[in-house]
Amino acid sequence: MATIKFYLSRYIKNDAERGEIQLRFSGNRNFVKRAATGISIAAGNWDAEKGMPKVKKQNKYGDKCEEIRDRLLLLTSFLLRCWEETKESELKPDSLTQWMNDIEWGSTSEPIYINGQEINVTRWTIDSKKRLQQVKEVRKNERAKMENRYFLDVFSNYIEEQYKVGVIGDCRHKSYYTAHGLWERMERYQHKRYKLNEVTTSLIYDFKHFILHEYELWENRMVENDKGEKELQYLPKLKYDSLYDGYEYVRKRGVNKRSLNYVIVEIKYLIAFWHWLLKVKKLNLEDIFQNFNLDQSVYGTPYFFTNKDREKLFKADLRKRPELAVQRDIFVFQSLVGCRVGDLKRLKRSNIINGEMLQYVAGKTKNKSGKIVTIPLHPTAITILKRYEGRDDDRLLPFISDQKYNEAIKEIFKLLPKLDRVVTILDPVTRLEKQVKLSEVASSHMGRRNFCGNLYEAGFRDSDIASMSGHAEGSKAISRYRKVSDETKKKMIKSL
Repeated sequence: MATIKFYLSRYIKNDAERGEIQLRFSGNRNFVKRAATGISIAAGNWDAEKGMPKVKKQNKYGDKCEEIRDRLLLLTSFLLRCWEETKESELKPDSLTQWMNDIEWGSTSEPIYINGQEINVTRWTIDSKKRLQQVKEVRKNERAKMENRYFLDVFSNYIEEQYKVGVIGDCRHKSYYTAHGLWERMERYQHKRYKLNEVTTSLIYDFKHFILHEYELWENRMVENDKGEKELQYLPKLKYDSLYDGYEYVRKRGVNKRSLNYVIVEIKYLIAFWHWLLKVKKLNLEDIFQNFNLDQSVYGTPYFFTNKDREKLFKADLRKRPELAVQRDIFVFQSLVGCRVGDLKRLKRSNIINGEMLQYVAGKTKNKSGKIVTIPLHPTAITILKRYEGRDDDRLLPFISDQKYNEAIKEIFKLLPKLDRVVTILDPVTRLEKQVKLSEVASSHMGRRNFCGNLYEAGFRDSDIASMSGHAEGSKAISRYRKVSDETKKKMIKSL
C-alpha cells in the first residue's frame, strides 16, 4: 500500500526559519520518489514526529496551521488516488512530478463565528487540471447543445424544474404555461420554431405585439351547432384555426383585447427564464432584455367593501341558492384573513391554532423569507369555520376551482342589487376610467383588497398589514391596496 510522509529540511537552523514542506511517496520497492509541496511553514510550528503542523495552541510563528494541515491531507488523498488509477505498466520515473504538476488548488473564504467574533476561514480544494479541463469541455459542449435547442422545449423544462423544487406554486405553474402557450401560438402564426440562440430583443417585441393583437385573429361567424342549427359564435378565423390545435380551453373562452398589464406579466415570466439561462446555466446568449423597454404596470385606485357592506353580505338571505351561500362564506372569510386565493385553497383545519388563530406560510414568499403568517380570527371568521366543522375532508372550507369561485362571487352580487354598487375602475386596455358594477369585476382578489384596504382606512401601517397579508417585507405591491375613502376626504375638506 502506498504511503506519503511529509518533512522539513534538516538544514533549517532555528524555529523561526521557514521552510518548504517536502514529501516522500512510497508506492512500492521500485517507486520511491520525493517532491516539494510548494507549502511553507516555520520550523517551530512543525511536528517532525507526526509529519504535520503542530496543534493551534503550540503555534508561535503566525502560520495558519489548520489550513496547512487541511492542504496536506487533501494532497495525500489526491496523490494516493493518482497511484490507484495508474497501471503499473504506465508508471514512469517522473510520474510523481506529472501528478504534482497536474494539481489545481482552489480556495474560498467564508466567515465563521467563535465566541461572537467573526473570523474568515479559508477552505481549500484540490483537483486535477486535466479533469477540470475535461469537465469544462463537457459543460461547454452541453451549453452549446442547449443553446441550439428549441426555446419552448427548454422553457417547459425550466417550468417543471422550478415547480418541482418549489420555487413556483400551482397557480404560478399554470401562469407560466399561459406564457408558453402564447409563445407557441406566435411561432405557429409566424410559421417558425425558434431555438434559444435565435431569440433576440426584436423577437420579444414581436411576442408583445402578438399578445396585444391575437384577438384580431378571431371573428364572429355563423356555424352549425350540435343540433344542426345555425348560430353566431366567436371563433378563430378559418385561416388561423390550426393555431389553436391543442388549445381547446382557449377556443372555448375566446381571445379578447388584452391590456398592457397582462403583457407585462407574461414577459416577466420570460425575463425570469432568460436570467436563469444566463446566470444558472451560464449559456453564452445575448441578454435580450437589457435594452427591452418593459412598460410599467398600472392598477388604478383599488375598490373594496367597507366593513359594514361585508357584514351585510354575510347576513344576506341566500337560502334559495345554497351553493352560492357557501361561496359567499368563503369570500367573507377571505376578506377577514386577506390571504391569496392559492394559499386560501390549500388551508387545512390544522392551520387553525387553538380555534382563534390562523397560521400558514405564504406560497409566494416561502422561498424568500419562509415566515409564518399569523392572523387572529375575527368573530365572523370563527362563525364561518364552525358552520363547516362536520365535513369529512381535512380542508378548512369547501373550496371549488378558482374560475368557479370567481363566477360565484359575481353571481352573488347580481342577486344582491343593494350591494352591487357602481365603482370607477381603470380600464386595463384603454387605461382610462370607466364605471362598472361590482358584479362585472368582483373576483377572489377583491377579498384580499377588502382586508388590506379596510386596515389602511383604519390607519395601520404598511408593515403591520404586511405581517398578516403575506406580503414580503418591504414589498411595494402592498401600496396598491391603499385608498383614501370619500368620508376621509370630506373630513379633510371640512378642516380647510
